[in-house]
Amino acid sequence: MKKISLAMAASLLLAGNAVAENSFEKAFKDGTVSGDITLHAERQNNSGSNKDAGFSMGSVNLGFETAQLNGFKLTFGFRGNHDFSEVEDGDFESLGEVSEQTDALLHTATISYTNQYFNLSVGRQEVDLEWLSDYHEAAVLGITAIPDTTVVFGVTRRIAIADEDAALDNFHDFGKNDSGEDIDFAAVLDVKYEGIEGLVLNPYFYDADNLAKWYGLKVDYDTDLFGVTLHGAQSDIENLSEDGEIYHLEGRLNLANVGLKLGYISTDKDQGAGYMDSLGDNISPFEDGNQVYEADADTTYFSLGYEIAGVELGALYGKTEYGSNEEKELNLTVDYNITESISLGALYVDVNAQDSDDDYNRFGLTLQYTF
Repeated sequence: MKKISLAMAASLLLAGNAVAENSFEKAFKDGTVSGDITLHAERQNNSGSNKDAGFSMGSVNLGFETAQLNGFKLTFGFRGNHDFSEVEDGDFESLGEVSEQTDALLHTATISYTNQYFNLSVGRQEVDLEWLSDYHEAAVLGITAIPDTTVVFGVTRRIAIADEDAALDNFHDFGKNDSGEDIDFAAVLDVKYEGIEGLVLNPYFYDADNLAKWYGLKVDYDTDLFGVTLHGAQSDIENLSEDGEIYHLEGRLNLANVGLKLGYISTDKDQGAGYMDSLGDNISPFEDGNQVYEADADTTYFSLGYEIAGVELGALYGKTEYGSNEEKELNLTVDYNITESISLGALYVDVNAQDSDDDYNRFGLTLQYTF
């Protein structure tokens, strides 16, 4: 009997290993592949003695996501960017404002677990929160156990940028503060309540080590016809008695195929946004918005969007007054889906700076195939 029991146990163990191996293999076989192939070119005409700039480039993005296995999932993503030409040496890197350029980047490599109460993702991943964006080496916990509420807690140590229309910015530390101290990590607590139809309440708190802590509340209300945003935040800057702050008000109106927006943004007189935009931002509506988060900045903007025959047209104009200076910016966009997989986009940016030598305009064209 003992020999039979041992034999049965061994058989069950082998069978269990075989099932686990087959399940693991099936998770990969049932995984999904996605990506894009992009061609992009842009030209910037600078005023004064500043040389004109521009480049053309190609980009390939490839992602793979396994099927779930007992709640677990693996996700990988890679992008490679290469410039074909430059008007001046270094334009490809400088126009993308890149700190650590690389030609290829593994931007996503995560293991995640999901159940009905929470989801946890650890590794390289894309993050899109109010003051945290792009790709991060991070751990992000999302709690969904509370009805109509999502609570996100995340910790990040490094950041990268992997856009399809600029040079890749490799993963790097957050740098140092004004006193030369390392910014070793950043943490976020973000809460969204959506228990009332059309209304989103979003309180949040951020802590950027040795840099600043900030907290705020964003309120969005939207119907089919109109919408409004009320948003305010305050920053406690490390080693400074003065705080930074920012306030944002936006109204939206939707009429047939026309979308209208009118907004106002204001920052603290002395400290501006108080480093709140150092990890990413979602308030500035401009393509560039060079002065929006500066000290004593008041920005007004108006945008118009219209869709006709599958073509999306957009126009945005705004002015930022900062101290006794001002900067104006115009953005024009055209986007057209040639097929379900192929799209064509055009962008025009015109910046009228305080110093006329800093004026510039830029035109970009992007052709993309997604799969």
